[in-house]
Amino acid sequence: MDEYQIPFTGNKIYKAKSTQMNLYRITRDNQLIGFIRWENGGWMLEENAKEELTAENVQLIGEKIDRLKRR
Repeated sequence: MDEYQIPFTGNKIYKAKSTQMNLYRITRDNQLIGFIRWENGGWMLEENAKEELTAENVQLIGEKIDRLKRR
């Protein structure tokens, strides 16, 4: 399974780990904040564990995963 460290605002460490095909577990400083999924050509919030994972953040994190996967 792929795991990416996501550059994001502030000094927090965000990570995205693939748990299933097109499903990523998102953590901030090793605390689960939710799951996002690539579906129908876009990123969607699958499950929200913390309020910090907003729709805007889902898109930003998803875009960064896309960029990191292309390398």
